[in-house]
Amino acid sequence: MIADAEDLVHDWESIRQGYFPGEPDATLLECVEQLRVARAAVPRDPDVAAFFTLGLVLMYGHAMEADPEVADEAAKALLAAASDPAVVNRACGHETHPCDDSDVDGQLESFEMLLSLLAGDSEYEWEDLDRKGQEPQEESRWRCPHNVAGFARWAAAAIG
Repeated sequence: MIADAEDLVHDWESIRQGYFPGEPDATLLECVEQLRVARAAVPRDPDVAAFFTLGLVLMYGHAMEADPEVADEAAKALLAAASDPAVVNRACGHETHPCDDSDVDGQLESFEMLLSLLAGDSEYEWEDLDRKGQEPQEESRWRCPHNVAGFARWAAAAIG
C-alpha cells in the first residue's frame, strides 16, 4: 500500500480539474521525485511505479502550463518511465490497452479509480474500469507495464 494514496489522488485530481488550493508545481515535482524513488527501489514494486507514473499523467494538463523547468522535469520523468528496459523488454500478450483509446483524455476520468486500485486500498474492483463490460482481463490490461508506458509517452508528448 502507498501511504496517503487517497490524499495524493485527491490532490492530483484537483490539479487536473484546476481547483487545487495548494501549490500545484510543488505537488507535481513531489510526484516526480516519488516516481524516481519508486523506479530506483530494490526490489521494485511495479504498482508503486505505475501509481506515480499515472499520477503525473493525470496532472499533464497542469504541466503543460507550468514553469518550463517543472514541465521539463515532468516530461523527463514520464519518458524515463516509458523507456525503462524492464518495460520495453517485457513481453505482453494483450491485443490492446486502455492507452490505445483515441480518447485518452476521456480515460483520465477512470484514473481516480485506477490509482486507488494500484494503491491497494480501494472500494472498487478492477472490473469497474471496464466501460463496456466485455473485457475479461481488465486488471492485467490496466496494470500492464506497456499500458502505463503508453500513457506516459502520450503525456510526455503533450507536455513537450
